[in-house]
Amino acid sequence: MRVPGGDRAVDNLLRWADGEDWEVRRGIVFDAHVGRLVVDLEMDVEDLFEELGTHGAAVISFIVEDFLSAWFGDDGDENVVDEYLKRRGWLEKGPATRYLRGLRDATPSLYEVQGLERGQSLTVRDLLRGGDPVVVDERLGSESLAQWDCIVARIVRMGRTRCFTSAVLHFPRELAEDCARKFEQLVKDVGNGLRKEARKEGSGLEIPPDELPDFLLGSPQAAPFFTACFVSWTLGRLAAPMPELRNSDDEALAPSTVRFPIAGTESEVAAVLDGIGEFERSAGGVPEWGWITRLPSSPRRRGKAVSAGPDPAGTALSLGVAEIADGALFLRVNSIERAERGRDLLASRLGPLLGSPLTSHEDPAEWMRRTPEASPPEPGETELPPEAIEALHAFMADHYRKVLDEPIPALGDRSPRRAAKTKKGRAAVTAWIKDIENTESRAAIAERRAPVDLSWLWEELKIPKPGGAP
Repeated sequence: MRVPGGDRAVDNLLRWADGEDWEVRRGIVFDAHVGRLVVDLEMDVEDLFEELGTHGAAVISFIVEDFLSAWFGDDGDENVVDEYLKRRGWLEKGPATRYLRGLRDATPSLYEVQGLERGQSLTVRDLLRGGDPVVVDERLGSESLAQWDCIVARIVRMGRTRCFTSAVLHFPRELAEDCARKFEQLVKDVGNGLRKEARKEGSGLEIPPDELPDFLLGSPQAAPFFTACFVSWTLGRLAAPMPELRNSDDEALAPSTVRFPIAGTESEVAAVLDGIGEFERSAGGVPEWGWITRLPSSPRRRGKAVSAGPDPAGTALSLGVAEIADGALFLRVNSIERAERGRDLLASRLGPLLGSPLTSHEDPAEWMRRTPEASPPEPGETELPPEAIEALHAFMADHYRKVLDEPIPALGDRSPRRAAKTKKGRAAVTAWIKDIENTESRAAIAERRAPVDLSWLWEELKIPKPGGAP
């Protein structure tokens, strides 16, 4: 949900606070977030944000919102939002004023997305405070986030509804789990410290144990804690060597192009390609063909039933693309081995119609750096034809039904069915299913389609699905 006038009110507030009166206090908050980091990392602030690259904007936004919620003064009763509303509140309408006050009082926490209504809302659960899932009105977030994504954010209540503030830090699952462990240890340490102090002073514990998480998340140290987790992890990932990427044939990725000069005519080459079973011409009659192989066909499943006959076509897997352009035939694939196989296949079928091939390869790291990020998909837009989506659903359902009885390294080389029979195993299987559903949800966003419904995995393994109706 975007509060009417909320973003404009924040902009007005920041312009008003961008003066000498608040300069020292802005510095205090900024230093709380990055001061210790730059010392530990042995770099200055400029270098830190240069290393963070595009992630730096999210960190700055998160620090700015912490400044808006911070309290200053000898008695801790001075806040920039209060001062702005006292002096310039007449500029803002009611909803915007309530939003600023909600932002002032909101505290950050780590949330897991447990359900989505695309274009409308998210159902999230607080991983640090616990409690029941809550629904957050969020149009943009519901279109860009995937099920089981984890984020650090602030939630503001606006009457009966809830909304996120603008600053959101995306925590990959590995980082989210590490952050939750650190916070749990912090709660234990603070609780032990309070108990020792209580015994020393002969008084009772002032903060009940079940209220400690909320107390810590409301403290001035909470937001810097999340910033430190996010920045340290992000810099570590950026500095790590790029993992070796491999295609479906377990070959190292190396974008490759084979160029054949055409010795005959383009129409002759096109006619031969149309007759090769491994190549399918693209729609619209353009001189482009997909090089495909077909996965073994499997019985079609409807629910738990299996229909009588297999899918005769099987499921197509793309190996590359062939194209006629500028007097040449180009074959573009993603590995050196595929380039060699494709070169030999085309040479054997087209023979004298083609001249001697020339093959070029690209460094995958350089190729990935040049590849632009996909723009967010428009709601309801799809790039896959219905028959391809149906085949994908059938293939994935059949694949995971088989996997349920196969050993999985992430489960200690036990099958999901076997692991689900113990308490510790169920926790591992829960994480395994979340990872599967999250990966599929992210793929669906990228491919602009509805995600494959894999919720039956929870029922099949007799594990209650986390979340549910709040």
